[in-house]
Amino acid sequence: MTIANMTRLGATALLLGSISGLALAQGATEDPATPLPPIYITGSGIKGPQSTASGTVFDPATLGTPSYLDGGAVLTTLPGIASSRMGGQGLDIVIRGLNSNQINVIDAGAVTYGGCPNHMDPPASTAAFARADKVTVTRGYASVTNGPGGTGGTVRLEREAPPAGAANGFTGEAHASAGSNANALGAGGRFTWTLGNGFYVKGAVEAKDADDYADGAGRTVRSAYEQTSGGLTFGYVGQGFDIALDYDRDAARDVLFAGAGMDSPSTDTTVWRLRGGVDLDAGALRRIEAEVFLSEVDHVMDNYSLRPATGMFMRVPTTSDTHGGKVEAQFTFGSTTARLGIDHQSNNRLAILYGGMAAARPAIEAANPANARFLMWPDVTIEQTGLYAETETELDAANTLKLGLRHDHVKASAGAAAGLPGYAAAAPNGFYTTYYGTTFNDARREDNWGGLVRFEHDFGGGMTGFVGLSRSVRTADATERAMGRSNWVGNPDIAPEKHLQFDLGVEVKRDDWALTATAYVDRVDDFILRDASTFAGVTTYRNVSAQLAGVELSGSWQSGGLQLTGDLAYTRGQNRDDDAPLAQIPPLMGKLAVSYGEGAWRLGTQMVWADGQDRIDPARDPAATPGYAVFNLFGSYDISETVTLTAGVDNLFDRAYATHLARSNAVDPALVQVYEPGRTFHLALSAKF
Repeated sequence: MTIANMTRLGATALLLGSISGLALAQGATEDPATPLPPIYITGSGIKGPQSTASGTVFDPATLGTPSYLDGGAVLTTLPGIASSRMGGQGLDIVIRGLNSNQINVIDAGAVTYGGCPNHMDPPASTAAFARADKVTVTRGYASVTNGPGGTGGTVRLEREAPPAGAANGFTGEAHASAGSNANALGAGGRFTWTLGNGFYVKGAVEAKDADDYADGAGRTVRSAYEQTSGGLTFGYVGQGFDIALDYDRDAARDVLFAGAGMDSPSTDTTVWRLRGGVDLDAGALRRIEAEVFLSEVDHVMDNYSLRPATGMFMRVPTTSDTHGGKVEAQFTFGSTTARLGIDHQSNNRLAILYGGMAAARPAIEAANPANARFLMWPDVTIEQTGLYAETETELDAANTLKLGLRHDHVKASAGAAAGLPGYAAAAPNGFYTTYYGTTFNDARREDNWGGLVRFEHDFGGGMTGFVGLSRSVRTADATERAMGRSNWVGNPDIAPEKHLQFDLGVEVKRDDWALTATAYVDRVDDFILRDASTFAGVTTYRNVSAQLAGVELSGSWQSGGLQLTGDLAYTRGQNRDDDAPLAQIPPLMGKLAVSYGEGAWRLGTQMVWADGQDRIDPARDPAATPGYAVFNLFGSYDISETVTLTAGVDNLFDRAYATHLARSNAVDPALVQVYEPGRTFHLALSAKF
C-alpha cells in the first residue's frame, strides 16, 4: 500500500468515526478566552501557543496546523521564527539570524543530526512532533542545561507520563487534513493505554503525502514528498520513580527539491531512547534524572532517479549516527534550586559522492569504489562532553536570579581525510592543504566555557521583566570542519563561535490584552562564515567577528468574541571584520490577525508580511528581495466536545513571492530561492476518544 493510499484510508476512517461521534454529541464547549495561535486561529477545540518574552510553548496536537506540514513549517508559524525552503518538506528554521546547530532541537532528550550536508532533512523535519505532549521554543540562550551549542535558541519536544495512579484505560486523538495545492494529505493519531500498577504504553503514527505545488504565478515547483512516522513508548510511573523506553521511526520517500541539484529517494531515521528519574528525600538532593539515546539516519540523494538526468549521474548515500546521554541531579537549598549534570553526545557522519555517465548507473548504485568521486563527509566524528551547573534563587517575592556555568570538551576527527583505500575519490586532505595549508590527520580538541546571569523582576499588576547576559560556544559542524568537495571545502582548523549575548524583555498580561517585547545584542567572536568570495568558484569557511541585534514583539487583545493578535521580529547581522552585512539574515517580518467567534465557532483573517531585504552579501545571497504581504482566511467549528473541524485559505490572493532565506545544494553551493506555495484551500478534522 502506498503512502498516499494509507493517508486516504486514514482520512476516511477518521471521517466515519467523526460522523458516529456526531450522533452522540450533546453540545459544544465554550472557552472564549482561549489564547490564539498565530496563523491557524480557531475556537475552543484548538489551544494556541502560549507566548512569553523569550519563547513559546504549545501542544502540537491542538495547535491547529494541517497535519501534512513538516515540523519546520509548523515552527515557522510561531513568533520570531523564519525558515529557508528547498521544496515542500525539510524547511530549515532560523531564530535570531542563526540556524543549523546554532539551534538545538532536543526530542525527549535525544539529539539527531540530519544525513544531508545541506539540510534536506534538518532535525525539525524528522523530530517526532506527533508524539510530543509539549513543545517549548526558547529564543536566545537561556539555560546551560540544553547541551552544547544552542546559541540562537532551543526547541524542546517533551513527553509526559500518565499521572501516577491513573485509572486503567485507553485515550487517544486522531486527525486528518487535506490541502488543495499539491493535493496534500495528512492523517495520524496518538494514544495512551494505562495498564495498571503504574505501567503504560503510548504510541503515535502519522502519514503525509503531497505532489508538486504551484506558486502564485502558476508555476509548478518541485516539492512532492511522502513521509511516514511512528513510535511506541513502554513506561512505568509510581512511588517517586519513572522510566520509559522509546522507539521512533521516520521514513521519507521520493522527496523533490526545487532548490537543489538533487532529490532524495529515501531518508530513514531511527531513534532509541531510555529515560527516567527517581525522587529522593536525601537532604538537599531531591531528584536524579538520566537518559541515553541512539539515533541513526540513512539518507540518499541523487540527480537522476526522480528527475530527468543531464550530464553526469551522481548519487550520495550518507549516514549520520549519534549516541549520547545525560545524568542530572536536582537540589533544593532553601529558596534556591540547583541542577548539576553531565551530558555527552557523539555524532559520526559519512557521505561519499559516486558519479559516472548513464552506463555506470548500476555501479553507482552499488557504491562501487571505482566510481567514488568525493568524500564529502570523510568519516567525521565530533564528540562533545559537557559539565554544567545552574541555580535559580528567589531573592524575594518579586526578584529571581538565575546563574549558570558550562564546560564542554570537544574532540573532532576525520577518519578518511587521507582517503579510503581502494576508493577513487580524491583525498580531502588535498583540498584542506590547497585552501588552508593543513590536513585533518590529527584530531582537533577544544575546551569551551559558557555561562549566564539572568535577573527577573515582578513589577506587579501582571507585569514582569528580565535582563540577561550569557556566553555560549558552538563548535563547527561536520560540513564546516571537513566538507571534502573540490568546490566546497571545510576548514579543519576553524575555531568555535563565541557568543556574548545581552537581552532584556518585558511581559504584560491583563484581563483583555497581553504584550511581550524583547531586545538583544549578540557579539560574536570567531563567527563561522561560509565564504564564497575569497576563492573564485569555491566555498570555504573562515572566522570573522560579527554582531547580531534585534527586537521581538508579540501581543493580543480581546473584547467579547473579537480577538486581535500580532507579532514582529527584526534581526540585523553585520560582519564586523569586512564591514559588510551577514548573508541570509531575515528582514523585518511579522503577522497580524483578527478573528471573531462565539462558543463553538471562530472565523478570521490574517496578514503575513515581510519587509524587503537589501542588506545582503552579494557573494552568498542570491539577490535583494522585495517585501510582501500575504492574506489568509481561517475558521473552526467544534462539532462536539471531542470533534473539531478547521478550514482555511492560505495565500488568498495567490501572490507570487519568496522569502529572503535560500539554500544551496550538494552539487553547487550557490544559493537558490524557492517561491512559496500559491493559493491553498485546506480542511482538517480532529477527534479525541
